[in-house]
Amino acid sequence: MQVSDHEISLKKSAFISALAILLLTFFGPFGTFSDLSYFSRLLFWFIAVVGCGSLFKLTFFILAKFSWFNELSKNFRYLLAVFCTSFPAIVLIYYNNLFMRGIAFEVKYLPWIWLTILVIGSTIISIKFLVQFGNTRIKAKIHQEELAKIDIKADKNILKFLDKLPDNLGSQLVSLSMHDHYIEVTTKQDKAMVHMRFSEAMELLKNYPGFQIHRSHWVSTSAIKGVHKEGRKNSVKLINGKTLPVSEKYKSVLQQRT
Repeated sequence: MQVSDHEISLKKSAFISALAILLLTFFGPFGTFSDLSYFSRLLFWFIAVVGCGSLFKLTFFILAKFSWFNELSKNFRYLLAVFCTSFPAIVLIYYNNLFMRGIAFEVKYLPWIWLTILVIGSTIISIKFLVQFGNTRIKAKIHQEELAKIDIKADKNILKFLDKLPDNLGSQLVSLSMHDHYIEVTTKQDKAMVHMRFSEAMELLKNYPGFQIHRSHWVSTSAIKGVHKEGRKNSVKLINGKTLPVSEKYKSVLQQRT
């Protein structure tokens, strides 16, 4: 089984954090090179980078609880999270300098520290999205080629959805199942949990040959192996062996599509 989107994201974040800590320790910016020994600098920047990163993840997690936040574009969600994180990050940086360097910043310097944190955080996020933009164009071309092979016309909404998936999943969808703020996306290659609203996925996939069979489930038409009926209960058997329930609301849709 290949790693999920979440696991890939965690590994990338860990690598970037480790690289940042090593570079900051080596160059010792903001006076840390002269104030601290090598191992003290390593600890100092470990606390700063991991601490701020953890605050960012916590802030993003809290903001994601609000529907208005999830309606924003991905870029703006990250930048807003950076802005909100910059305030508690001041406290972390203040006490990190106090205990590690014996420096207690005066109140008049706090706005400058806040601005520095905001600029650095925004720059990191901007670089991330510039790199992601290049990767998105490459992935879109790959998806178009894969969809053409299975005779599916790739519109911008389908490509937008597929771009959110890990590379190992490919483009041939089997099913989608809602799990709180995540969707379990299953393809012919693998499956992964993707952070997305189910309603958003339904909108993006309206031109993909598939349909919703339940308030929490969507299936690709080509992935249906059979339909099972037991009294008033219906379910569909998929090509990967999975069975999903069909709610009363979508029975007529199932009959029309199969």
